[in-house]
Amino acid sequence: MKLVFGLTILLALSSCATFLEEQQPLENKIYKIKLERTESQARKSLFDFITTSQQYRNSPDILDESDMAMAQTKQKESIKLYNFKNTQYTGEIGLGGQDNKFKVIFDTGSANIWLNSARCNDYGCKNHKQYDGSKSATYEHLGYDLDVEFGTGELMGEINADTAYVGGVKIAKQEFAEIVRENGDVFAQSDFDGIVGLAYPSMAAYNFNPLFDNIMQQKLLDRNVFSFYFSRQEGSRSSELTLGGWDTDHFQGELHFHNVVNKYYWLLDADNILVNGQDVGLCKHGCKVVADTGTSLLTGPSDDLYDLLDTLNIDENCKNAKELPKLTFVLDGINYDLDANDYVMKIDSQGNEIAYDTFASIDSFVEMGANCQCVGSFMPLDIPSPQGPAWILGDTFLSKYYSVYDRDNDRVGFARAK
Repeated sequence: MKLVFGLTILLALSSCATFLEEQQPLENKIYKIKLERTESQARKSLFDFITTSQQYRNSPDILDESDMAMAQTKQKESIKLYNFKNTQYTGEIGLGGQDNKFKVIFDTGSANIWLNSARCNDYGCKNHKQYDGSKSATYEHLGYDLDVEFGTGELMGEINADTAYVGGVKIAKQEFAEIVRENGDVFAQSDFDGIVGLAYPSMAAYNFNPLFDNIMQQKLLDRNVFSFYFSRQEGSRSSELTLGGWDTDHFQGELHFHNVVNKYYWLLDADNILVNGQDVGLCKHGCKVVADTGTSLLTGPSDDLYDLLDTLNIDENCKNAKELPKLTFVLDGINYDLDANDYVMKIDSQGNEIAYDTFASIDSFVEMGANCQCVGSFMPLDIPSPQGPAWILGDTFLSKYYSVYDRDNDRVGFARAK
């Protein structure tokens, strides 16, 4: 089922703020495009692709020793993923013309742009909109190969450049990867045409600029900040990506910022992870967390995550839903709480996730049909050093907490979403 939301691109005209942010001026200029909240198969292949280090190589006539040195990356381990229907938040990006639009996931957990190419004849490409550089007057051929291998398939692309459009923002000569071959079904069952990475440029192939770094370099915003609001309410039109600031209409209370500790992911230090306010040993030597809009779940280092699941003891028949404890991520002394209805998904007999707003109370959560199953929104993922080990705060967390990504000050802000 497709649910349409509003995506606001906000160009903020205010100055740098303090740790607890005051409200921004009201005269900010706003551009709007649509954002869809889609329910598509969260298949193992897609999860593997998003969480796998990208191996890249250049065309033989361009490749040199510096490229070879830069191309060395570490593979991430393939992870088991339940095949349930899960929510993705997608918006539009124009490429090669403002009206040539593609539906994409805006992903703070990766740095490259991936779009299906018209040169790709595989099923996963053909059943989505495909980019055709021959029809764009601003297309620039670069010819850098980008190859991603993961547990259940492989994507092969070529990095080229074209003019990109996000809302009212025009970005010249934006590098992106055209998918020219797809082995496996990473995109075949998805309801989007590509991924736009918003992580740091140290993650990007060949040191090309991610989208937001080109926005910064071309000085298109007064403040190099973007933020996300993910609405959980079915039928709502309020989900937003905001460029240039944040929207105080979508959060309540104080906006707390936390410094980025490694400019690769949006990686933060965590003091602890608590269960019902108690230290259960999940952060014996401190923890790291990643704010990642491209991952729907909460992930953690395998051993720690299995310990957490043992502690939570989620009954698959939902019999103990009322007794499930509160899960708390503590960052710089600030508690970010998740209740059972935040981190437990109800799955019907067809494997579909039942929408959050179906449950008026925890009682209605428990009382829904006997043919349903309760599943924790968790997956094991072992991120290697130096970024890991780390926990990923995916959409399970980011739909409860409004998130702000501040490149001017290299920090992430969270506030309770409305």
